[in-house]
Amino acid sequence: MNQNHLQEYSFDHLVIIGRDKLHALSQKFSTQGFQLTPIAHHNLGSINQLIMLDSAYIELLGWEPDKPVQRVEIANQSLGLNALVFRTDDAQKTFEQLSRMGFSVNPVQDLSRESEFLGKSVLVQFKAVRFSKQPLPGIRIYFCEHLTPQYVWQNKWLKHSNQLSRLQKITITSPDIEDSKKVLSRLLNLSEEHIISEEESIQLILPNIELNIQKTPHFNEAQILSVQICKTSLDPVDFSIDSHFFQNL
Repeated sequence: MNQNHLQEYSFDHLVIIGRDKLHALSQKFSTQGFQLTPIAHHNLGSINQLIMLDSAYIELLGWEPDKPVQRVEIANQSLGLNALVFRTDDAQKTFEQLSRMGFSVNPVQDLSRESEFLGKSVLVQFKAVRFSKQPLPGIRIYFCEHLTPQYVWQNKWLKHSNQLSRLQKITITSPDIEDSKKVLSRLLNLSEEHIISEEESIQLILPNIELNIQKTPHFNEAQILSVQICKTSLDPVDFSIDSHFFQNL
């Protein structure tokens, strides 16, 4: 990657904060026909479960009940839709590029968690590029490089009884959609042909997902409003996740 050839970023995963209610949250998704990976422990002290889809996934992230929170960046996050994570094939180069562009980025972070692959215990490894100052206030954004993708996208985790397989669209709200468009298009190296602007909304077309920015003047910061999942790219949306999904947990 150099300044004349910028990387095209795909969407990697959506983070849903479960706080200390991860079990109840995973049970709710399970009753909707999703298969979840077993609980795994990160080297940073958090726990997670994943809903694996064709080219992206949903991460349920939290910590064990009655134990102190070890990850500072999630300790004060509310339960619900929380972070957008984009995929990079070289975390260090992404860090360097974002730094040159003026974004406030932290040094590349190493993450790992245990898993199982073909009957053996394995270590799933990642590198993350996080921001010291979020580029879009109100939404956590970071980049992830998968060092062991074969341990993440296992066929056995891709089969859901509801037959849903594709993360189709994520809608965010913003008090200033033009500013949000500029930030995200710079962040993701999007050309104008991948941006569809309308009066009240803007669509950003990534290789594997659509990001929709909706205007909401009464909000002071951006928020993730909803997530839509379908069976194939040609299907209408079959399942939507929004704030109502997290009530009564």
